[in-house]
Amino acid sequence: MKLSNIGEFGLIDRIAKREPRLPSTIIGIGDDAAVLQMTNEGKYLLITTDTLIENVHFKRKGASFFRLGQKALAANISDIAAMGGWPAHALVTVGVPKTMSVKAIDELYRGINALARKQKIDIIGGDTVASPKEIVISITLLGEVEKANLLLRSTARVGDLICVTGKFGGPAAKGYPSHYALRVTLFQEARALAKSGLATAMIDSSDGLVRSILEICKASRVGAVVYESEVPVARGASLAQALHGGEEYELVFTIPAKNIRKLKKVLGRTKVSIVGDICPRKSGVNLLDKHGRIKEIKSGGYEHFK
Repeated sequence: MKLSNIGEFGLIDRIAKREPRLPSTIIGIGDDAAVLQMTNEGKYLLITTDTLIENVHFKRKGASFFRLGQKALAANISDIAAMGGWPAHALVTVGVPKTMSVKAIDELYRGINALARKQKIDIIGGDTVASPKEIVISITLLGEVEKANLLLRSTARVGDLICVTGKFGGPAAKGYPSHYALRVTLFQEARALAKSGLATAMIDSSDGLVRSILEICKASRVGAVVYESEVPVARGASLAQALHGGEEYELVFTIPAKNIRKLKKVLGRTKVSIVGDICPRKSGVNLLDKHGRIKEIKSGGYEHFK
């Protein structure tokens, strides 16, 4: 069965049947807009959005639409987690050709909803539109964070250590397949880190390790040195892929050296590597290679519009 057989409203009816519900959701799918209970004064509202476009972020051939749905939502969850918060409500917009099978779209939403249920997220609306050719998946995610636990990119301090979870370069080494199993469990680790007060700044590594460090340095008006020998490289990946690959969705954070021993108690068995130091801005952002040579770090990796 093709989408042309059921139309836009038939598709919306199928999507709405799977809607979970949180107490803060007053009205979800089915009206002109969703209605939410406002957060209390002790919290901030977090809002992020991420878009996947066929032939830019994924290939349709051989794609697992279930995994693709999970990836679309996981990318947004990672952003909320990096701010120290938790996800709550999502708006899902899909643009698909009318020749697409209903089964494929069902699988896409099955992936989205499976992860939404696991993370206690309400799908409260969005849009469904016909696309002439490529598939477009765009999710806007709303979350919350206690004011005291908010983590930003702009609050790293000179003398902080640069820490990362996990390993890097895996997705790049595998050619960024759409079925790549995303690590989506770091939400709990990010929350624990935020509540501990140990970290000074944090970002997720969706755009690559180097890009993440550069963004922290830019926002915090500091420099950094990254130690090549300490970068955790995934099996089968090169150092270049680990530095510039992206889509690992690991945490990159800064922490005062005095707090480093307390990390194990907070993060448990989660692997954490110290990959560098925050330096004065005038030092720039540099890589210390295995031979003791200093090199200026270039952004590298994929960048839209270039």
